[in-house]
Amino acid sequence: MRPLLATSFLLVSCFEFNNVSTAADFLLADQAAWPGQILAIRGDRLEPIWQRGQSSDERLVSKIQSLTPAPDGGLIFCSGLDRSVMQWNNGGESELHYGGSVVRQVRTDTNGDVYWSGLETPLDSNPLPDGYIHRRHHATGQVETLLTFSQELVEKDWWGAFDVRQGIVYVATLRAPSKLYRIENSIPKLLVTLPIPVSAFRLGSSNSVLASDGVGKLYRFADLSRPEEFEVIWSGRQPIVDFTPQPQAAKF
Repeated sequence: MRPLLATSFLLVSCFEFNNVSTAADFLLADQAAWPGQILAIRGDRLEPIWQRGQSSDERLVSKIQSLTPAPDGGLIFCSGLDRSVMQWNNGGESELHYGGSVVRQVRTDTNGDVYWSGLETPLDSNPLPDGYIHRRHHATGQVETLLTFSQELVEKDWWGAFDVRQGIVYVATLRAPSKLYRIENSIPKLLVTLPIPVSAFRLGSSNSVLASDGVGKLYRFADLSRPEEFEVIWSGRQPIVDFTPQPQAAKF
């Protein structure tokens, strides 16, 4: 298996997909593989381009559920099943942060701050617990719990899908139709209803969104004022639970 190149992930200004035209411009995670893999689209199939090694640390679950560019190169990822935020660089992984809730999804803001969603697994068919968004300041490394919000405010169906843009957090519920909310003063404000389930999404400029359905498709919503008009930019048999843009110049 060919290693990833660290220089492939140096993002200079902000993590946009304004120039992304095809699903091949993304790296993907399916959360199912053990050890976890980072995937790329190669023609009409998905190709593993990096695989986690087996860890002797009993705290770590060797899967990949979510991934995002690291501000200084490489990738940040999580398994979705433990409390660690991991960083990949130079072909290896290290722990960026441990503690708090089970880490479900990771994102990077335009200023380099790293965010992740936290959500415990409910027991004995109990309802989903409240959700958390944590932030690690790029300049200082300080970690804080940025906000908490009740599942009651998002129709009891949030499993960690979120994105962040200039410090503003957006979350999406899981099952179709998915509700996309903007968080204002810790209160979710409904932004749009999407006619698909949403396992992950990425905000774009000009009122656009890319989303995965957790089954095998990537969607482009070019205008959120018309969510019924969308394009499927990738469809495959392998479930995709998260995706992250990569630079046009990336080579593997």
